[in-house]
Amino acid sequence: MNAFVPRRDGRPAGMPSPDPADASQCSTSLRTTSLERFVSASGAHLPPLEVVPQTPKFRATLRGRNLQRGQLIQLASSPVRVTRTPRMARHTSGAHAFKLVWQLRGGAEMEQGDRAIRLGAGQMAIYRLSTPYRLHTFGDYRVLMLSLDLADMPEWRQLAERCQGQVLPWDAAVQGALEALRSQLVWGDDPMVARVEEMALELVFDFLWRGQWQQLHCAPMPSARLVRARRLVLQRLADPALAPEDLAQALNLSMRALYDEFRRHQLAPPAAFIRELRLDHCYLALLDAANRRHTITHIALEHGFVDGAHFARIFRQRYGISPIELRRRQQEKKH
Repeated sequence: MNAFVPRRDGRPAGMPSPDPADASQCSTSLRTTSLERFVSASGAHLPPLEVVPQTPKFRATLRGRNLQRGQLIQLASSPVRVTRTPRMARHTSGAHAFKLVWQLRGGAEMEQGDRAIRLGAGQMAIYRLSTPYRLHTFGDYRVLMLSLDLADMPEWRQLAERCQGQVLPWDAAVQGALEALRSQLVWGDDPMVARVEEMALELVFDFLWRGQWQQLHCAPMPSARLVRARRLVLQRLADPALAPEDLAQALNLSMRALYDEFRRHQLAPPAAFIRELRLDHCYLALLDAANRRHTITHIALEHGFVDGAHFARIFRQRYGISPIELRRRQQEKKH
């Protein structure tokens, strides 16, 4: 088994963290049939990995670059088995490091924790680098990967955590982001690099938030009763008096049977279920440019919260950022 060759530049054995001022200076381009050269070269842009070829003849090409916010790499290879072992994952330099993956050709099967997904061309996925995983590639495998530390971006981190381990088909906006990021691999030292990277990431995360909005309304629920419960909550989001008793009455259940239904499917209790749906809608409303003219208090009231201080407190507890800070960051991005 061929394991990752440790870097000799003194950085932690996790996601590389170059000085932003030097980001454009760290780039890699390689075509090789040597596994050792491939693993060593990819180490400038990927965390430590074990790579084992699955065919007698190994071949790979890669082009990588450290950007202002993350590490970007495009690679193609013959089929391989990739493992990020528990020991490697423990040495990740940040607990909030994620990898975004665009599958360009071929495919890959990935296992992380209790989730297993199969990616095909035209699909993307997000996974956490501080958690061990296994990856099996097949076909004419070609992929673009971007590693990011989202420690200082709680709104993006929250979204990455929600979407990790899912197969995500991309739309035209994500295709545009993909092409913008790929262009960074061939640009020289250009002051526009940071801005293009930021715009591309905004396109990606806006796409993911649109998907989350649809998930709030359409995601599969484990029982017909819970589908009806969600529908009732969404219909009465603005009603501050909505309570578990209303759900029990609508579902023709006793309070005990209602709580048993949520517990049986390992969901939050009914009161928390209502509160989390309200908060998720508030979060998305704050990200929506169409709501920019509305105050935070207006948005909170519109979703059933009557105490502004209480809303701000539980919002921060859930998302790691206050409503005011979230809105301020969104406005900064638009400028």
